[in-house]
Amino acid sequence: MKKSEKIAIDIITTSDMHSHFLNGDHGSNIYRAGAYVKSKREENEHVILLDSGGSLAGSLAAFYYAIVAPYKRHPMIKLMNAMQYDASGISPNEFKFGLSFFSRAVSLSRFPWLSANIEYKRTREPYFSTPYTIKEIEGVKLAIVGLTSDGLMEREHFEMENELQIDKTLVSSKRWIRFIHETEMPDFLIVIYHGGINRLNKSPKEREQNVNEAEKIMQSLGVIDLLITGHQHQTFIGRDDQTLYVQAGQNAEQLIHVKINFKKRTNSYELENVESQIVNLNEYVEDEELLDLTLYDRKAVEHWGEEILNATPVRAQVNGLANVITQPHAFTQLLHDSIRLEFDYDISCVHLPKSGEEGLEGKVSNKSLYDAYPHPDVPVDLTVKGQQIKDILEYSYSHIEFSQGELSLTIIDETLCTFWQGVDYTIDMNAQPFNRVKLKNIKLNHMYRVSMTDYCYRNYRQYLENAVIHETGEITMVELISRNLKDSQYKIQQKQTFNVIT
Repeated sequence: MKKSEKIAIDIITTSDMHSHFLNGDHGSNIYRAGAYVKSKREENEHVILLDSGGSLAGSLAAFYYAIVAPYKRHPMIKLMNAMQYDASGISPNEFKFGLSFFSRAVSLSRFPWLSANIEYKRTREPYFSTPYTIKEIEGVKLAIVGLTSDGLMEREHFEMENELQIDKTLVSSKRWIRFIHETEMPDFLIVIYHGGINRLNKSPKEREQNVNEAEKIMQSLGVIDLLITGHQHQTFIGRDDQTLYVQAGQNAEQLIHVKINFKKRTNSYELENVESQIVNLNEYVEDEELLDLTLYDRKAVEHWGEEILNATPVRAQVNGLANVITQPHAFTQLLHDSIRLEFDYDISCVHLPKSGEEGLEGKVSNKSLYDAYPHPDVPVDLTVKGQQIKDILEYSYSHIEFSQGELSLTIIDETLCTFWQGVDYTIDMNAQPFNRVKLKNIKLNHMYRVSMTDYCYRNYRQYLENAVIHETGEITMVELISRNLKDSQYKIQQKQTFNVIT
């Protein structure tokens, strides 16, 4: 048999890289990934490099290039272009900094970003050009289609709703995969699905509540050769009947390398075998060309991260969840003071920026501020009913339990714990859930002008159906907090009034 009658193709995939391109102590393997990919291209010219999405948000460097220096070419795009990525899926995290930011990143990419179910709201056409791409290698046709979890997209930027919509993942996958098979007739079909896979969740409860539909896609379609998933930050290889499914962890800590071999027939190609492996990148040195490419980008982030914001030390340390939810606290007062720099109303609502919040202490750098508040939340100016304020507070405190005055159970995402100023309220943790909140200066049927983070709005929309949005701020909470810290006249003065009875 002639050598030309055998065709070997290497498919290498990464996932959830979160713009971790600061090397050294900051920990990033993307430069080692570059070295690995380069070595495989030297061994075989038929290499397809894919990412499942989640590469543009989730790190200090991502925040810097989206918020502080958005006018600069994003280093993550520079690296992915240099590594010659063939396509990327789209994660909901791509929209964390807004639609215009992501659209600009797409326009600077030399590879397509694929999602069949992110659509123009009016025309129902794919928003980002084509939802799939075709790679033809020596006559072998490979189709690559992207899908985004509609469940994960539900709570992303509500400002985009006038322009785009997210279709149901399963419905869209059936439509487009059928179309690809009928019109393109590929020899090998790859689906990039950013939404994870249910069986990788650790507990039965997680599996029951998980929003992804990867299993449904595999089971109902049955015509997928390779399913690349993401979001769960796990590294895994598995098989469901004829479908190989893989997930490549996060931050390029590991790669998945899939080797597919075809044999040429008279008028077609037969898939002979598929091999897959998890690649430990610690065995590879960092690629010097890629390091040189981002040298000044990394220096810029590091210099900004080390900048000290405040001349007077701040004392707003959070010592566990109970410390901040049972009494007025300096850290949440800092959040209230900062949101009011944008919309200064009598009532404001903020939330814990992250689970395991530690607050701020002493001299605060940009990096330590980012560590305390790692999201680009912005203020929203809206009018709500007193009943809606009560409903949101009830939800938070009904998912928390105390035993003998000590926090004993937390079954809520800590970032959904809200704090209100201008509202005098008491929480009786001995009362029944959803009947614990008493508002002292708020009437349930009255309307109130409120400043609230967009995160609170997105995650409590079930209670804010008839709320009127007047304006959405453009300055992030991190920037507003930074302004207060830089102000030599600013001091945290407690103004919150609430009491929690345990």
